[in-house]
Amino acid sequence: MSDDGPGAREVAYRVFAAEFDDASLSYSESDEERAPNYVVTPTGARVNRLFTAGVLTEVERVNDETRRGRVVDPSGAFVTYAGQYQPEAQTFLERAEPPAFVALTGKARTFEPEDSDRVFTSVRPESLNEVDADTRDRWVVSAAEATLDRLAVFAKALDADLRGDDLRAALEAGGAPAPLAAGIPKALDHYGTTAAYAEAVRRLAVDALEMIAGDRDEVRALEIAPDEGDATAIGPLPETDVTIAEPSATAESKEVAGEDAGSEPEPSPEETDAEPTAESASTAESESTTESEPTTGSDSTTGSDPSTTDTDSSLDDSTESESTPTADSDPLGDDAGDSTGTTDEGDAATDEGGLGDFDAGDGEDATAEFDADGDADATADLDPDADADDMYQLDEEEREEIESEFGTDFATGTEVDEPGEADIDVPDPEELAEEAEDPAAAAEEASAPGAESDEADSMTADDGETDTDTDAEDVDLEAAAVAAMDDLDDGDGAPREAVVERVADEHGVEPGAVEDAIQDALMSGQCYEPGDGLLKPI
Repeated sequence: MSDDGPGAREVAYRVFAAEFDDASLSYSESDEERAPNYVVTPTGARVNRLFTAGVLTEVERVNDETRRGRVVDPSGAFVTYAGQYQPEAQTFLERAEPPAFVALTGKARTFEPEDSDRVFTSVRPESLNEVDADTRDRWVVSAAEATLDRLAVFAKALDADLRGDDLRAALEAGGAPAPLAAGIPKALDHYGTTAAYAEAVRRLAVDALEMIAGDRDEVRALEIAPDEGDATAIGPLPETDVTIAEPSATAESKEVAGEDAGSEPEPSPEETDAEPTAESASTAESESTTESEPTTGSDSTTGSDPSTTDTDSSLDDSTESESTPTADSDPLGDDAGDSTGTTDEGDAATDEGGLGDFDAGDGEDATAEFDADGDADATADLDPDADADDMYQLDEEEREEIESEFGTDFATGTEVDEPGEADIDVPDPEELAEEAEDPAAAAEEASAPGAESDEADSMTADDGETDTDTDAEDVDLEAAAVAAMDDLDDGDGAPREAVVERVADEHGVEPGAVEDAIQDALMSGQCYEPGDGLLKPI
C-alpha cells in the first residue's frame, strides 16, 4: 500500500476525531477525473483514506436510502454516511444496535454548505465491521503513536524558515515520507498552525495513552483553534530521523568543503615523477589496449623490480632518456599523459580504498602540473632538427646498458619476430570451435581445484545463504496474508487457520509471525472478520 503512482491504493491513516474535525482543507494534486482527493489536517496529515476503531453511538435515517452513523474515539466523533453506493455499510448500520465497538475504513471528505462558512468532515465508508474492546484499544495506541511521530516532524518544520515548495523539498530530502512532506507545508500555509495547537494535540495523544493504561478517565478536549494561542513550547516528542536541510546551509557547506580541499598541500615534482614511473609497468599489464611503439618501449624499460637503489636510479635515467618521444606534440604525447593520469588514479584508489589526503580535484591538478613540467623539461632537451625515426632509436651502448641492468631482451618497435616464432601456444580453430560448442566443459577446465576455488565456493555459498535470509526477511507477510485470504475466500470469508497455514508454508515463517501480520492487516483496514474464525480482504 502506498500513495505513489497512478492506480496505487492509498494508505488508510489513523488520526484522532478531534483533529480531523478541525480540518477544512481539501485538494487534489491533478485535474484528472480519478485523481485522489486529500484532506489535510492542521498538523499536516494528508489523508485520502482513514481507519478508525471506536464506539458506534448513534445511527440516524437521513432518507430512504441513506444512513448516518457516529463513531466515537476518545477525542471526539467521526460521522459516516452510507447510501446506495455503499450497500454493505448501509446494511450494517440498519442492523446495528448501538452502542457497539466498530472498525471503520473509508474515504475522508469535507463539505461546506452554501449558507455557512463552516466546513464539515465525514467518512465515506468502504468497510464497517463490529470489533471488540481490545481492537479499539490497540487502535487508540497506534493513532497516538502516529500523531506523536507526525508532530515530531511538524515541530521541526515549524521552527524552520522555509515554507511552501521549499519546505516540501527540504522535508523530502531529509527523509520525510512524501505524504507528510506534502501535507505539512500546506497545513502551515492554510491553517497557520501555531505551536500552542501542536502542544494541545500532543497533550491529547498522551492523554489517550494514559486512558488506555488506566491512569486517566478521559481525554482533555481540544478547545483551541489551529491558528490560536500564544508562543508555547511543545512538550516531549519521540526522536525522528527526519531532517530539514536548508538550501543556503547546504551551499555554504559545499563552499567550505571546496576551500578545505583547495588548501591541501600539492605533491612535489620529485614525488609525482617517481610514483607513476615505478607503477607504470603494473598499469600497462592490467590494460589490454594496444599502445604505440614508443609507449611499449617505456613499459618494458620500467617493468623491472624497483626494490633496489640501483634499479631506482636506472629507472630515473630511463625516464630521462625516453622523455623525448613522450613530450612530442603529436598524439603520442597525449597517450603518455593519459597513461600517467590513469596510474595516478590507480595509486590513489589502492590507498586504503579512498583518495587519502587529496580529493579528485587535487589529483587532476597534480597530474596537470606533472605533465606541464615533463613537457617543459623534455622540450628543452629536444633537438628540433632531429629526424623523427632517429628520435625513437637507442645506440648500441645504451641498449647494452639497459639489457645488463634489467636482464631483458630489449627490442625496439621495428624488431618484431615473425608470426609463430614466439613459442606461444595458440589454440587451433578446431579447438576453439569445440570449446564454443561445449561451454560447460571449457568452464570445468578453466576452474582449477585449490584453495582459491574452495574460498570462492565458500564465499558463493555464504552469499547464497545471505540472499536467502534477506529474501525471507523481505517477505511482506501482511500482503501475503491478504492475498491468501483472497485465494481461500469462498464467499463467506477465509478460515483464519487456513490462511496462517498457507502463508507459513509458502514463506517458511513461524505461525506466530503470520498471526501478527494478520492483526496488522486488520488494524490497517486491509481486511476484517465477517465471522468467528473467518477473514475477508477489503
